[in-house]
This record gives sequence, C-alpha cells and structure tokens, in this order.
Amino acid sequence: MTTTPQKTFVGYQAISALPVQTEEMAQVGIYARFRARIEALNQVQLRRLERRDRVVLLLLDGRRTLHDIARLTHREGPDIARSLVRLLASGYAEFLGA
Repeated sequence: MTTTPQKTFVGYQAISALPVQTEEMAQVGIYARFRARIEALNQVQLRRLERRDRVVLLLLDGRRTLHDIARLTHREGPDIARSLVRLLASGYAEFLGA
C-alpha cells in the first residue's frame, strides 16, 4: 500500500503529530469556532490551496461557526468539515473552542 506524503504549512506539524482536542471539537460540532493562522493568509500560501478550501480559510475569523460558514458558502456542513480537516492537518487553521 502506498501513502501520499502529507503537505503541511511551513513551520507546522501535521495534525496527527499535535495534541489536538478532537473530543472537544466533536462535542461542539457545528458550533465549533476556528481561525486561520496569520501566516497562512499570504498570497503564496493562499494560491497553494484549492478554491473550496481557500474560501473556508478566508471565512475562519474566530467568530463564525461551521454552521455560519456553511450558510455563507451555500455548502453542506460535512463538506465544510472536510475542508476544515484539510486546513487543520496542513496547519493553516486552529481550533478555538465553542
């Protein structure tokens, strides 16, 4: 079985290497709040992302919930959650709580 290497944001470890509060994230569900890391918002880093993930990243301001982002992008919650998992795994976003 071959595995593809994980792409990570320069200077950050993959999510599997970090002590992430996954239980807390699961409990708050669609009301979880995240924010984009400042370092991830430069033009070079933004160009590396797929458009769907880039839109989600730009909306992560620490105040909006996943429910808010789904409503603003006209996408389903699970689709936003998949984008968010990719952003967290790459070090572009961080979990703030509920």
